[in-house]
Formats: sequence, structure tokens, C-alpha cells
Amino acid sequence: MPISTSSPIRQFSQDEFGKVAYEVIGHAFNVHDALGKKFHESVCRGTMQQMIGFRAVTEYSITLSHGNFEKVLYVDLLVDAGCPFELKSVTKLSDAHISQLIQYLMLLDLRHGKLINFGAEKVEQQFVNCHESTQHRQQFHVERHNWNVSRATTCFEQTIVALVKDWGTGLSRSLYEEACVHLFGGKECCECFVETFWQGTTTGRQPVKMIEDRIAFEITCKRDGLTTYATYLQKLMSNLSLDSILWANIVSGTVRFEFFSR
Repeated sequence: MPISTSSPIRQFSQDEFGKVAYEVIGHAFNVHDALGKKFHESVCRGTMQQMIGFRAVTEYSITLSHGNFEKVLYVDLLVDAGCPFELKSVTKLSDAHISQLIQYLMLLDLRHGKLINFGAEKVEQQFVNCHESTQHRQQFHVERHNWNVSRATTCFEQTIVALVKDWGTGLSRSLYEEACVHLFGGKECCECFVETFWQGTTTGRQPVKMIEDRIAFEITCKRDGLTTYATYLQKLMSNLSLDSILWANIVSGTVRFEFFSR
């Protein structure tokens, strides 16, 4: 299975989740009162699990696989087999923390989760909702812009499309990129430095991801600003010792490919 979990999951309505979350946040306040804000999240996680008991599973695993690539992600706390909580011990919750929990909800095909932060002066909490089902995320169309057909572009497109068919859209750029690096031969083959130029003179070396010799690739998950980003890639292309850059942008409903050359 492309996406598997360590035990079965069940769906909760918003009201059902709210009742569980109310109970869990009460335990979180007790933990914060007893331990303060300086303990590592692993300590808070273990303490929460002891308070909730057998209903709580810590570091609940989600395994993503595609071809010979495998990646395991861990939800901090899963209560009653369907209520995920992501625990932090940071100064303040950020958009990155929200995105992380949304990704877990997408992979579990759940609608509701909650962030709890023990690292502030008071317990910080935030409900996070996900409105895209796995079935919806796996439905997309392909767009091609200036897309030259070659061995490299065909391999790149087929790999990306097959990966998104398995996992769906909406996941993090780094996750898609990590899978592609593995599938294209691993870090030793893909992660390279190439020379940069300014007016014909070498100025340094730039890290890039390579699919073949002198052919780099770029993966993004940008919802807007594509024209501006394409301009940046063309400037990058013009000042690197490369023949071309292959770009894939993965968002809900669309996988877009574009080709850049000198």
C-alpha cells in the first residue's frame, strides 16, 4: 500500500473530536502546571500518554512507499484511534506546525486535529481542519509548458505523476523531493554542485538536484507566483553550467511541468 498506518483509523465528527480535544487539553494544562515550559516535547508526550492511558498511542506511524522508496512519519499523539494531536515545546506555534499537522490529516484521511504547545508561558492550542479527502487529492490534471520530449523529461514526468497518483497532492515539497532524489539514484547521484558564471567568468558553485548529467530538476508546491518563479529559474539557468532545468509544481488538482534551457 502506498500509505499505511501502524493500526486502523476511525473517523470522528467535529463534535466528537471536540469532546476528546477538550479532555486532552485539560491534561495538557495539568502537565504544563506541573512541569512548566522548559521540558522537551518528548517528556510532555510521555506524560500525556500516562495521563490518558491505553486510549493514547504515542509516535503513531504513517508509512509512505513508492517503488523502492519508503518514508515513515510519526504523529505525536493519537487518541481513540482517530484524534491526532501534534505536541510542540516552542516559543510560539508557526504556519510550519500547522502545515505539518494538515499533512498528517491528509495521509490519515482525517478531518480534525489539534496543535498543543507546551513551550510558551501558557499552553498554546489550535484546532486544525482538513477538507481534502485522499480520493480528491489523487484527482489531478497535468499541464505542460515548453515541455520538450526527451529521455530525461519523460522519466521526470512519469516519476512525478506516478508518485502523485499514489500519495495525492497537498503534501510538502520536501517529501516529494526526497522521494524523487531516491528514485533518481540517491543523494550521491542527484545532489551536486555546478559552476556559476557572471559575464563569462566563474563566480562560484551552486547546489542543484540532477536527474542526468547537466540536467537539473526543481520541485515546488506553489499556489501562486508561478510566473515570477519561472523568471528566477530562467535566470538560474542562464548563469549555471547546465543544459536544462526540469520544473514540476504540485498543487491540489494540478501537476504542472515546465522546461528551461539556454
